Order: sequence, then structure tokens, then C-alpha cells
Amino acid sequence: MTSDVDRVGDGPRYADELTADVVWEIGDFLLPRLERAARAHPSYSEEGITASALAEAVATLVLTLEWSISGETPGRIRIPIGVPMPPMSTEVERQVRAEMRLDRLRDDWNRLCVLAGYWRSAPGYQDARWCKLEFRDAEHERWYHQQLSHRHLERDSA
Repeated sequence: MTSDVDRVGDGPRYADELTADVVWEIGDFLLPRLERAARAHPSYSEEGITASALAEAVATLVLTLEWSISGETPGRIRIPIGVPMPPMSTEVERQVRAEMRLDRLRDDWNRLCVLAGYWRSAPGYQDARWCKLEFRDAEHERWYHQQLSHRHLERDSA
């Protein structure tokens, strides 16, 4: 396994650095393997069903991540006549939604990395690029370490 120092330039460190390209790297790595496994077994067998289900889950996760990264909506939203428009969001509400989006991105990315990790020994697996993420952005990491320092100081002074 590589260290954090080795992976700084290789893959994303934070959820806000994720790109559709790196997500699709994992999809393009996993999906052909899963599709081959599904074809190698009868579709009604447990092995065929398992490989097909896992391929579907990976494809869904990749597409969900791509959509979340792009920020695009999955189609038009139609508000019926007579329904009032929702009030404009406050800055705090926008910030909370942005943090929740990055948390979802991080969590979905980490799930995809866990799935890919089963192929760690396969040729083409990119250990330095496909690492789990702990933080949504650099500010979140600073806040986390600041909280640890405060807790450490409180514990030492008690």
C-alpha cells in the first residue's frame, strides 16, 4: 500500500477534488471484469446472478457519482400551477447542502473504492489513485485537526 505522501499527485485527497474521469477509471476497470464473470456462468446460477448484480451496483454507483460531481439534475422539474415556489435559500442552507453533497460524494467514492479493492492484485488496479477519502475538503480536514487539538488540550488540563 502507498503512503499519503506517494498519492498526493496521483488521486484525489478530498471529495471536492473528485472528477468524473477518476470515477470512470474504476468503472472501466471493474465493469468488464464483472461482465466477463457474468458471461462465464449461466444467468440463472448463483455465480451469474452475483456477477450481474454486482455489475449493476457498480454501474449505478459510477453514474450516481458522475451526476453528483457534475451537479446536473436528472431531468426537468415541473412545479404544478398553484404551488408556490420554495423560498430562496439562505447562505447557511446553501453551505449545509454543499457539505452534505460532498459528504455523499465521499461516502459513495469510498464504497466504490472498497468494491474495487477486491481486485487489488489484478493488473491495472491503481492503488495510489483509488484510495478512500476521509474529508470533504481541505477546510474540513483543518477543522477536524483543530477539534482534535482542542480535545487533547482539554483532556491534558483536566
